[in-house]
Amino acid sequence: MTAARVRAAEDASAAGAEGATLRRWLSSRAQASPSSPALLAPGGLALSYAELSGVVARAGEWLASSGLSTGSRIAVCLPHGVALALALLAVGCHATAVALHSGLAASELAALLADARADAMLALPGDALAARLARQQGIVHLALDLDAWLSGPPPDAHARKAHGHAGPAPDDTAFVLFTSGTTGPPKRVPLSHRQVLASAGNIARHLALTADDRGLCLMPLFHSHGLVGGLLAPLAAGSSVVCTPGFDGADFLSWIDEFRPTWYTAAPTIHRAVADLARDAHARRAPWHPTLRFIRSASSAMPPELLRRLESLWAAPVIESYGMTESATQMASNPLPPGRRKAGSVGLPAGAELRVVDAAGRDQPAGSVGAIVARGPVVFGGYEDAPAANAGAFRDGWFVTGDHGWFDADGYLYIVGREADIINRGGEKFAPFDVEQALLRLPAVAQAAAYPVPHPTLGEDVHAAVVLERGHHVPAQALRAALFGTIAAFKIPARIHVLSEIPTSAGGKLQRRRLHEAMERAALAASSGARGFTAIEARVARLFAGLLGRPVGSPDDNFLALGGDSLSAARLAQTVNRTWGLALSASAALAAPTVAGFAALIQAAIDDADALADVLQAEIDQRADDDVARHPGA
Repeated sequence: MTAARVRAAEDASAAGAEGATLRRWLSSRAQASPSSPALLAPGGLALSYAELSGVVARAGEWLASSGLSTGSRIAVCLPHGVALALALLAVGCHATAVALHSGLAASELAALLADARADAMLALPGDALAARLARQQGIVHLALDLDAWLSGPPPDAHARKAHGHAGPAPDDTAFVLFTSGTTGPPKRVPLSHRQVLASAGNIARHLALTADDRGLCLMPLFHSHGLVGGLLAPLAAGSSVVCTPGFDGADFLSWIDEFRPTWYTAAPTIHRAVADLARDAHARRAPWHPTLRFIRSASSAMPPELLRRLESLWAAPVIESYGMTESATQMASNPLPPGRRKAGSVGLPAGAELRVVDAAGRDQPAGSVGAIVARGPVVFGGYEDAPAANAGAFRDGWFVTGDHGWFDADGYLYIVGREADIINRGGEKFAPFDVEQALLRLPAVAQAAAYPVPHPTLGEDVHAAVVLERGHHVPAQALRAALFGTIAAFKIPARIHVLSEIPTSAGGKLQRRRLHEAMERAALAASSGARGFTAIEARVARLFAGLLGRPVGSPDDNFLALGGDSLSAARLAQTVNRTWGLALSASAALAAPTVAGFAALIQAAIDDADALADVLQAEIDQRADDDVARHPGA
């Protein structure tokens, strides 16, 4: 990164920010670079900064004609794409935009809208659900007329004055975003003009963005990663941004060829798909003209193996960062070259002041895990209408992020997981991160997610979901067996599910405490077609049921998941040994906890015992024959 690019990035991201409102910032950008490209989209739409400013001004007049202005809360519910980008910018500049996920079920959308305290709802013409929900809430229904925004008459400089609206102030709320719900029901996060402009400027400076850069926006704009990191940050630098309808593997490479972006930002789930696209293109010897200066990653931890693969395939550095909705996305990030990037780390503080503290709020030394707390201009002041949540969210002026991590000696931050995700298995506490890293070290595993599940005697147990590398077919039990000796026995998942993909939220975040529900639903659906028991499996199933007091209906039912633990496993081994005359240990039940797996273990032990008996009998018979041969007359 050259000194000239750094200076240019600092000048660009600072331009227009002095006014500290989105409208004044955008107007100053339009005055400074009126003809520079701002927004582009597949399908041919392209807006310069002057044109973008005009669209936003016309939209403001349109909103004012409906009696909506500063202080009005407008729920924006539109599909991914340039229309959503324009709507959020326009509403954010003149009122307060409450960003909703248009892909939610009707009941989910109704619940969020009821909680949003909205005065109006903006949606596409013909969206009957939005119209119905607006009527139910007794609020104004607005049908987006994008053509009028794009090609209407020049904005009237006196129109807003005629309506008597002064416009938002720097500390007014520009956007209200909902948290991803990883630790409970979604909460409303108000982001002020000052806060989002500070965060966008920080990201632009950190990534040395200039007018020569072009970002490819793939993330949903109703989350801060897409809104601030993907849309506002490039605009803060005076560069252009391509507003896609969301990630689509079939179109991604064509977007690269058409728009020649210099960077994109996404969650690891998208990065993995992008790496696969690059690998397949190389295999086909397809024309390859990547223009990426760097790739940015956020929303969840990126496996080091994926980072290295992505860098190799795209010949561009991957910049992993860390943030959350409450900080308008970024609080830490790895630096661009020639700065040092550390795989597995989210980098250095970049946007907020960060500390790692113990339960008493004392700073932890390098290498020691603790709670991550933050403060600074990008950090919000509290959730809306949530006094109980706010009481626990701040400590002595520091926001308690809910994440646990540690700093190394160089000041790089490593995240080990959410505090709410820490698993307490019979008093042994550990982070899902430990289990996931052990699984990812297995050569066949491409993705892994460990999560806590309720357990009747241990309180919690650990399960895991994995996605295998393409072309690999490994049974879940084999994966589980491979973990023994690599991590502590109490961290080994009682059950591993092999999936085609691990479900995440729309923003790419893993919701661990909802994984168990999803896995249980899938298991219930699959059990309807489950095969019957073999004779020995039926006996094992009766043993499981008798010891645990739970019904056992499938060969895949799991002793540990049904409530078994090390003590009941010892009783199980004793019963089996008495019944079959074997010498199995309790660890055998823990290593093969399903009905089918444990039955196979018993059958193998019986077969071994039978084989040994046959050998012994053969030796006895041979000795008898030898005695007869030596003493024929006896």
